[in-house]
Amino acid sequence: MQYDVFKEVLPVFPMGRYLVNSFQLRNLIQHEGCKGVATRILHVGTILLDKEDLCARLASDCHPRLDDIKITCLDGEIIIDNPDLGCQ
Repeated sequence: MQYDVFKEVLPVFPMGRYLVNSFQLRNLIQHEGCKGVATRILHVGTILLDKEDLCARLASDCHPRLDDIKITCLDGEIIIDNPDLGCQ
C-alpha cells in the first residue's frame, strides 16, 4: 500500500493513508474530528483503542519520538496498520 508522508494537522480531519510519527499521531487523536482509534490485527480485524490511554502512552515524556507509524484515516477514525512491523 502507498502511504503519504503526513505534513500537519489541519482544521478538517484528513482522509487517506499516512506515515506519521508518534507526536503527529497524538495530535491527530486529539483532533476534534477524530471519532476513534483502532488497530488492525491480522486474521481478527480492527480492535478499538481507548483514545485517552493511547494519548498518555504517546506522551513525549514516556519515550522518544517513534517514526514511520502507518495509519489509515477514514470517516473520522484512525486505524493503525501493521502495528507488529514496528519491532523489526
